[in-house]
Amino acid sequence: MKSRSGPSPWRSTPMRLTVLLIAIFSVSSLTSFGIAYWVIRSNFDTILKAQVHQAIVSYETMSETEGLRERLVADAGATDPATMALVYVADDGTRIANVVTFPSIDGYTIVPEQAVTARGGEIADSYLALDARVGDGRLIVALTREQVIEMGEIFSTVFLVSLLPTLAIASVTGLLTAGRARDRIEGIRQVLGRLTDGNLSARAHVAGSGREDLDEIALDVNAMAQAQEAQVSSLKQISADIAHDLKTPIQRVAVHLDRLEKTSLDADQRMIVARALDETDRIVKTFQSLLQIAQIEGGHVRERFTPVSLRAIVEDMVDVFGPAAEESGHGLTLELSGPEAFGIAGDRQLLSQVLANLIENALRHVPAGGHVAVGLTRIAGRVELSVRDDGPGIPDHERGNVLRRLYRLERSRTSEGNGLGLALVAAICELHGAELALTDNVPGLAVVMTFPAPSKPSGKT
Repeated sequence: MKSRSGPSPWRSTPMRLTVLLIAIFSVSSLTSFGIAYWVIRSNFDTILKAQVHQAIVSYETMSETEGLRERLVADAGATDPATMALVYVADDGTRIANVVTFPSIDGYTIVPEQAVTARGGEIADSYLALDARVGDGRLIVALTREQVIEMGEIFSTVFLVSLLPTLAIASVTGLLTAGRARDRIEGIRQVLGRLTDGNLSARAHVAGSGREDLDEIALDVNAMAQAQEAQVSSLKQISADIAHDLKTPIQRVAVHLDRLEKTSLDADQRMIVARALDETDRIVKTFQSLLQIAQIEGGHVRERFTPVSLRAIVEDMVDVFGPAAEESGHGLTLELSGPEAFGIAGDRQLLSQVLANLIENALRHVPAGGHVAVGLTRIAGRVELSVRDDGPGIPDHERGNVLRRLYRLERSRTSEGNGLGLALVAAICELHGAELALTDNVPGLAVVMTFPAPSKPSGKT
């Protein structure tokens, strides 16, 4: 099965949509908040300017200089600098004010606290000031901007206490919801991947009552998988039935041909009968392999699993095929990574057949002088059995096809075999929960089977 890595969280559609919605919500909230602040502050500034201008006008209405100065002196003495600053400088240098220092201004001006000093009293954080020619001098009236500042502080408090937590809660909730949707979509994607790889028993998880859109998709995927599994099971059963029903008649034909061969026949007739016997023998072996694959896929063989030693099996198979390899001019070696038994739970006969099929295939397709290596090792607690050769190998695009029943490479159609050897190997590996991989041996083919090891290694059987 091909490995499928999950997509990056930020490539997930739910996650990207959630981030987009959070961004839209944040921008719209901040924009609305900023507009509200700007409108309210503008209103405050307008009112404050009107009050400053009205104060100036109230002094301009006084025409007599003495009366103006008397009122300015009275107002300067009675007005708190923290509320209003009053500065009048006459042309003759006379200064009337309730503050010690105040900067020169031109028109409406915001004056900060640092530019103003008073006689021991408090002053405002900032002023909105306006100057004008009144009587025989220049008059500056400055009103505190306390209301504007307090309004800004209120907006800051609302932003920190209300808007920011709302944005944070919305973001966390949205990301969690998107993460849950992404995980469910990833789960459905993985199920589809397993179905594509041939695991028709894979099913998608239905989290709720089936009313959500993702639940409906999961139910549809499960319905599709169930229908596909039923169809494949039906086809397997039909093929098994056909193989079973035809096996006996063909065996009878073989018996008749065998009897015919023992009668008085000339050389040409005997050759024809011999070829017919060979073909019927191949047909019988094909049917036997089909029936065996159907029996293995049924899973009933698992009931007779016992602790077995892969080490003992590979040693026996290498000993059995050693003479044949030597006779055909091939090298056949055994590579063990340690002295352990490499014990697993399985069927010894089927595991021996797997190894026999792989060694026979290698010896058949590797040219004379080539080498076949049977390896056994333990990687990350799991047992790995491999058969590697330096022959022509199998093209990458054909490696999935050769595990199908009756499939043969174009170059192999003239050689012995029925196209069921690797299909039988795949069925036995699946029965034992082993992962089967066909990879490059550079040059040649490497067939690697990775078995889940038991908690305690078994001894030889």
